[in-house]
Amino acid sequence: MDIMGFGARDELLKRVADSVMLFCDHARHVDLEQESFRRFSEYMGLLQALVRELTARRVETTPEWGTTTTAALQQLEAEINKARQTLITYGARSRLSRLLVCRDVLSKLQRSAHETCRAIESLSLGNLDSTLRLKSKAEEILHGLESVEFKSAAATEAIITEIATSAAEDGRSREYTSRLLHQISDAIGATTSASLGREMALLKQEKEEVEARKQHAEALQLEQLIHLLSRTEIIPVPRGEGAAAPPASDNFIGSFTCSISGELMQDPVAVVCGHSFERKAILEYFELGQRTCPTCGELLSSQELTRNISLQNSIQEWQRRSLKVKLQNAMSDFGSSEPETQNQALETLLAAMEVPGYIAEISRLNPVPKLVAMLKNNAVNSKSTLKCLCYLADHSEENKEAIAAAGAVRCIVKKFCRGETEPEALQVLLDLSENEKLADLIGNTKDCIPSLVSLAQNSVPAISEKALHVLSRLSSKTHFVIQMAQAGHVGPFLTSFQKVSSEGRAQMAAAVTRMQLLENTARHFESEQFIGTLTKSLYSCVCKPACIGCIKRLTAFPGVVQKLVLDGDIIPALLGIVQSTTSEPQWKQDAVEILISVVGASQPRDYRNNPSLQELQSLHNIHVFLHAASASSPQTKCSCLRLLVLMATKAADARDLMRCDQSMISCLFSTLSGDHRSEVRLQVLRLIHSIAEGHPGGVPLPPSPEKEGAVNTLINVFTSSPDLEERSAAAGLIGRLPSGDAAIDETLYGSEILKAIHEVICATESSSSSSSSNHHRATMNGPTTPWQPTTVINRLLENVLASLLRCIEPKGGELQRRALKLDLSTSLIRVLSTGSSLAKKQAIIALCHLSQSGDQTMTGSAVDLKDQRDGFFPASQLQWMVRMKSWCGFSSELSQSLCSVHGPACSSHAFCLVNSGALGPLVQIVDEVESVACEAALVALKTLIREERTAPSASMAIAESQGVAALLRVLQHSSSLPTREKALDLLHSILKHSEISVEQTPRSKEVLINLLKVEELRKKAALILSQMQYIPQMSSYF
Repeated sequence: MDIMGFGARDELLKRVADSVMLFCDHARHVDLEQESFRRFSEYMGLLQALVRELTARRVETTPEWGTTTTAALQQLEAEINKARQTLITYGARSRLSRLLVCRDVLSKLQRSAHETCRAIESLSLGNLDSTLRLKSKAEEILHGLESVEFKSAAATEAIITEIATSAAEDGRSREYTSRLLHQISDAIGATTSASLGREMALLKQEKEEVEARKQHAEALQLEQLIHLLSRTEIIPVPRGEGAAAPPASDNFIGSFTCSISGELMQDPVAVVCGHSFERKAILEYFELGQRTCPTCGELLSSQELTRNISLQNSIQEWQRRSLKVKLQNAMSDFGSSEPETQNQALETLLAAMEVPGYIAEISRLNPVPKLVAMLKNNAVNSKSTLKCLCYLADHSEENKEAIAAAGAVRCIVKKFCRGETEPEALQVLLDLSENEKLADLIGNTKDCIPSLVSLAQNSVPAISEKALHVLSRLSSKTHFVIQMAQAGHVGPFLTSFQKVSSEGRAQMAAAVTRMQLLENTARHFESEQFIGTLTKSLYSCVCKPACIGCIKRLTAFPGVVQKLVLDGDIIPALLGIVQSTTSEPQWKQDAVEILISVVGASQPRDYRNNPSLQELQSLHNIHVFLHAASASSPQTKCSCLRLLVLMATKAADARDLMRCDQSMISCLFSTLSGDHRSEVRLQVLRLIHSIAEGHPGGVPLPPSPEKEGAVNTLINVFTSSPDLEERSAAAGLIGRLPSGDAAIDETLYGSEILKAIHEVICATESSSSSSSSNHHRATMNGPTTPWQPTTVINRLLENVLASLLRCIEPKGGELQRRALKLDLSTSLIRVLSTGSSLAKKQAIIALCHLSQSGDQTMTGSAVDLKDQRDGFFPASQLQWMVRMKSWCGFSSELSQSLCSVHGPACSSHAFCLVNSGALGPLVQIVDEVESVACEAALVALKTLIREERTAPSASMAIAESQGVAALLRVLQHSSSLPTREKALDLLHSILKHSEISVEQTPRSKEVLINLLKVEELRKKAALILSQMQYIPQMSSYF
């Protein structure tokens, strides 16, 4: 540490005291009306007293003054001298000139006050003897100086602004200028025109001195004021300085302008004669071969160019001063209520910001609050406002925080919501988002992220790219990427999902569960990487609940399900959840629902590519789901049964395992009889149906004596259930019961199943004939059933007819006779006109079975009904009826009129298809060319004319029922080769046994000739054409 003696210390303190004293003396003679300046001078007086006290008093021990204290005293001296020099310069000016520099002087004094405070703080006065009480006095001075705020009076500020505006706009009226002059006079205390004239003369003298010092920018400012004041007649104009003379300001502007390009010079250079030009312009001038000065015409001795630094500095200073004045005016105009004025101020501010290095000066004026407030005004140019904010945000972090604090983000988002999509608005958000704290503010602003996602899809690249850039900066926060995904921008969500912790992944998965996803958004979740991470997370205790819900939510979209089918981890993970004793019931339910979606979407090739799908079909896993069904809630039980139905439907191996598992079959029938919940019983019925699918043995049944109980259970469901779908499913299973089983036949015989079948057929006929707009209610075995869709009614009728066929098989004579007593034949004939194609076919077969009951000596095989499920009925199934003497049976309610085909053979107790009116519906079915019942109807009609005795009358009866025309349409339009073969056989028999001439069938020739082109039908068609005498019998077609 340096040691100062008393002499050195006193010398430095004396200099400081003298500087303060000189400052106070000058301050007394300076005409500054500001209260702030008075207070500043007052505290400087206190500083003078403090320094004198330090100089005058001595302490007993020599104080040690370090280099820091020495530097502080030196700095204090320098700042006081600088402030004094400011006052000297200010005092030397004319009163008019003082108006122009008032702002600058106050700004300099403000800086001096600040630096003086810093110097006093560094003096370390607390180390001196406390009896001097110096520290408390120093603190008083510090607090006083810090509280001083130098600012022009409102009236003075207004006059300065008016002067600057009027000087820039040379078109003000004389009245306006005179009014301004009066205001200036009041401000400087010049009440007469003579005193104003003296002030004008001083101002001109001052301008000349400034010019001599080559301070061109300041000289121009003074010249503009002189020119402004000269417009009035109040101030006397000396002779020779009339208004006709051009103002000197124009000369200054001219000297700043290149005489070649006519533009303001940026890089002025001087030629050898002394005139200055823009460097680029004079070089181009020389390249044209010119050798004279463009201004004076003097021949130049050389083309040497000298950079005119002084002129360049003057131009730059003039530009800065001009911009400063305009900027101050603009800041004042921001408070205007006129949008036009505010827009002009914005353009001025924007132009100033584009000047290099000037943005710092603008930032000190703190225009941010006013700019943000202007964003809310639709009448103000928002594009310019946003550009200004962009410049400010790009300049400093402080500006960014000020912009955010002023509410700019919310204003911008509101503009987005109104459809205003300026790129500058996105640029502001982009600049702010560089700050992590402000990025959080942006992301948390209501509607911001959805708006950005929408803008990211904009067709304008300048908008979409900026929006995506902002979103990418927000992607580091989990809750922001969740919002993006909710709005349809899923990319950041998928990326983040791979990186976050287990807790974050659980949060994201739970968010997907709550999302309102559309197909185009869900498509993004088909990423194999995302699916893999999601399924592996099922093994995490933290993620498991949320990930199960997420996967279940995504299974609503087929594309995601396809990816799950191919994933090797999903099935083992879900099986683990189902088997675990610690799993929540809802987890098990969701896991089974997911498996249903996966199995339902799987294809045979998937079982080859995904071993876990094969493993799912194992007997062990089948029992897992059976056990889960028995130990779970009704909803989970139904889901497990639905999954088993799908497994049996999709995989023959699983179906065979289930069929061979007697314990499973017994369990299913036990559930069917013991569980009275409709949704559970329906799934059990569907599972049994799936197991029976495609197997020649029909429905699997437990061994006796459980077998009879199982059949009775099916009968009870069919006859007693109030649910139509249950009854339909039970009827379908009854139709698939094994044939030739005496125990089953005995059980059927001992039940009321035929009566229930009759009631259902009658009810479905009534429902089919009623209008779909009438909510028909049909009474079926007691309970009243609401109106059902046509598909449900049709399916019920088809399954009921299948069960009827099982009951009245050719060998079941007693049930056949009971059916005739119930007059089922009449209902079946009506089905030929009203039922579906499959129902019509089944009705035809049932009528054949009933007619068999009248001829117990008939030989031939029974009808095999194994093809009923797929709607195909081979003609061979009706061949057993060929040997019948007639289509007659016993009926107690048939008409007693003679049959037109069989005559007396149809007794009063006989059932005859012709006499009962079945012939017409059969012909109509033949006319349904592509119907599955068409071929069965052809075979049935053919059996009517197999017997030679009745063939002619039967042929005529068919022809009279428009049968020939129907056959021709079949031959012309049917796509089935066997159907056309049967139609040709029947047509040949009709023509052979009837007297129908060629003239009666004019279309037959054309249709038959076309059939000659079909190899398989050529001979039969040729036979009929020969029979009709269109081709010879020895034709090559034979």
